[in-house]
Amino acid sequence: MEALFSRIVADLDTVQAAYERAGLLADSGPGSVGWTLLGGHDAADRFRRESLMLSALMRLRVARLIFRRSGPRHLVVFGGNNVGKSTVANILAAARVAGTSPEGGHTRHAEAFTTAPGPLFAWNPCAFNRFREVPAAILAGEPFDCYAVTRIVTDALPDDVVLWDSPDCDAVGSIRYLASVVETVAAADVVVYVTSVEKYAVADLVEWVFDLCDAGIPILECLNKTASKDRPLVIRKQVDDVFPAVAQRSGLPEPAIPVVALRYMTEGEESDLWGEYHPEATELREAALTSLYDVHAEAEARTALRSVARRLERVLEPARLELSVRATWKAAVRTAVAGFLSTYEREYLTGESVIEPFKQLNAALLEMLNPDIPVWGGAMRGLRLVQNIPTRLVQAAARGFASLFTEKDAADSRLAPELKAYALAHRALLGSLFEKIAAERRKPRHHPFWDRMADEWDRRMARLADEFSQATVVHMQHTDEEIKSAAADVLRALETKPNTLRLLKMARVSLDVSGLLVGFVLPGHGGIVHDVLQQVVIAPAMLGATGFAASSAVEGYVAQRRSEIVEKLRADAKEMADTLYLGPLDAVGDIVMSSVGALGIEPALLDRLPADLQQLRSGLHA
Repeated sequence: MEALFSRIVADLDTVQAAYERAGLLADSGPGSVGWTLLGGHDAADRFRRESLMLSALMRLRVARLIFRRSGPRHLVVFGGNNVGKSTVANILAAARVAGTSPEGGHTRHAEAFTTAPGPLFAWNPCAFNRFREVPAAILAGEPFDCYAVTRIVTDALPDDVVLWDSPDCDAVGSIRYLASVVETVAAADVVVYVTSVEKYAVADLVEWVFDLCDAGIPILECLNKTASKDRPLVIRKQVDDVFPAVAQRSGLPEPAIPVVALRYMTEGEESDLWGEYHPEATELREAALTSLYDVHAEAEARTALRSVARRLERVLEPARLELSVRATWKAAVRTAVAGFLSTYEREYLTGESVIEPFKQLNAALLEMLNPDIPVWGGAMRGLRLVQNIPTRLVQAAARGFASLFTEKDAADSRLAPELKAYALAHRALLGSLFEKIAAERRKPRHHPFWDRMADEWDRRMARLADEFSQATVVHMQHTDEEIKSAAADVLRALETKPNTLRLLKMARVSLDVSGLLVGFVLPGHGGIVHDVLQQVVIAPAMLGATGFAASSAVEGYVAQRRSEIVEKLRADAKEMADTLYLGPLDAVGDIVMSSVGALGIEPALLDRLPADLQQLRSGLHA
């Protein structure tokens, strides 16, 4: 059990350190990581408290089930800003041990007061392991990860009692020393919760009380700075209104805690903090010590373990959300790439549009058959125009060709079909990812990754378009080479049928309205036959009408090359998409995540921590 416990503590420390680096445990406002990720100010405050509490409860309370406890008992004074916590600490000690001030936020470090010699937590190696003990004389000037232990002389407290004065938990800037507050109350055998007529109904403070009770920490309420005439009203309102409202919101049971009220002292009466004219001071001290010696450490530790188990998934939620965001972005990129490929295929490799690469194949074949073939009008100029598309694209790339891939333009209708297909496909990809980013940002609670990605997207989009335009030019040059190679192979295959070759050489060129070659006018036929290779060379009916018959070998070879060109174009498009989109866009996701404070918590830890906690509970029968 000890090894399992130590691993859980180490994993919780890893999670907490990651949250601190990412700013989740720091003060936050609108637009901050905590605000956006956790769902606003109140939710961020609650998350910080729970996150710090889980680690402290494991190390200071669940530890009681792992190690043999020895040493003093701990009485912790806790409460909001300017309720008189340090004064109450002095009352409990019946001595001026804690510094006081009429200004709020005077105490910013935890300080222990004891008559007992020796270490406070000799039995527990995990207690205050993220804090440094320093001399009380220099505590005020030290960072907030420090605390002090002051040896005092008093007859009011037994030697085995340590009295703690804790910082407030709600002053402006108190988030800086929140960890000190949590560590101190988690160490408590009893918490003296100090409140007042002005503070008893503050929601955040009451939530603290609920959380401490849920963790199995005994609480004694001290009603301070409240006139005697107002005390019954405060206590009744707290029980009848405040506690039920917080219970309904939090889902936790209403605590039943004893209340001791101190006499309301006016200015000049502070010298009688614990004298004969302030019997309530003795009542408070006796009630606190009675509670302190009535603790049930093992039962309370089991309650703390159950509280940790209930809250663990809420604390791990940001880490799980980061993994989910990373997976969502990767999935969105892959969906967008799939949309790119489907758009390209739909616009270019299926239906009527697929004829375009074969127009180029026809043009290349006709050039090889007979450069001086008879023409109608500017037909041969149309042939050479088709063949020179890659050259024109290279020239266009230097004149802002990339804009074709990001902005729809009236010139789309005049683009070469494959170029138009690529432009549409690229725009579809950009649109898919843009809509995904926008949809995630519209959610009330979302990861700041999406806000940062929206800022980055405009810059990345221009770069993607430029890189893709250059790749498209290279691809179409390769396609041109492939088509010319295919035409040469087809010509070699047709040379086994001299009559077919003779027919082709007798044909005339025809143009459609776009100015690109689509077929021949056959002697004695009178009509235009589209797609030369498919209809003239392969189709049995057409070949039969002209008195020739194609061998099955030639027909099969030509059909095979047609299929090969389509598959090659499809494979090229996929390779381009994988090279230009998948890797780079995944990398953009990593860069953006790092810029918003990536947690970097491994999935293995997120799986291991709940499993280990469940195993510990089973082993301890908690």
